[in-house]
Amino acid sequence: MTIVSLKNISKSYGIDVILKDINLTLNENEKAGLVGINGAGKSTLFKILYGQIKPDSGEIYIMKDKKIGYLSQSLDLDEDETIFKEVMKVFKEIKDMEKRLHELEKLIADPKNIKDEDYHSKLLSEYGYLQEEYERRNGYSCESYAKGVLIGLGVLEEDFNKEIKYLSGGQKTRVALSKMLLSSPDILLLDEPTNHLDLSALSYLENFLKDY
Repeated sequence: MTIVSLKNISKSYGIDVILKDINLTLNENEKAGLVGINGAGKSTLFKILYGQIKPDSGEIYIMKDKKIGYLSQSLDLDEDETIFKEVMKVFKEIKDMEKRLHELEKLIADPKNIKDEDYHSKLLSEYGYLQEEYERRNGYSCESYAKGVLIGLGVLEEDFNKEIKYLSGGQKTRVALSKMLLSSPDILLLDEPTNHLDLSALSYLENFLKDY
């Protein structure tokens, strides 16, 4: 089943032709690599796929409801945030769910609410639904999963509380890559993801992508 299709995509900047009549089809669970010299238009093609820029001509098809994740060479990180808090932002919905579950536990245990059978029943119903959804989305293991990905990509656990503004360019790349992988998009666009990775981190990334 086709999830991405490009037909006759062209893009120029002034007199510089970056892409001309590019055609591409990707099917579900398929993996592909773009290979070319610097300036060949690889990043431009990714930006077009991601919707960051528009082509001058051509047709783009992306299957409905497919989430695209794009790791660009220009990293999108909050410089004032710590490493671990930054990557955990991808689990915001799960953490909000966890917060609501704790609130519901207090409300359910409140004697005043227990006396109100209808209200108490609604609280129990909401709690049951949220707990089931929380478990389905692996809420209990998301923090350990995040730690595992960070460590796998070479981020030291002792640095998890370090603010991103104090990291080197290579360390920031590892954090951004971790955040991207943890977000679990349907379509992954990785622009030179192996930059700044040592052999151990490179091996981890290869295995992660094989199973993705």
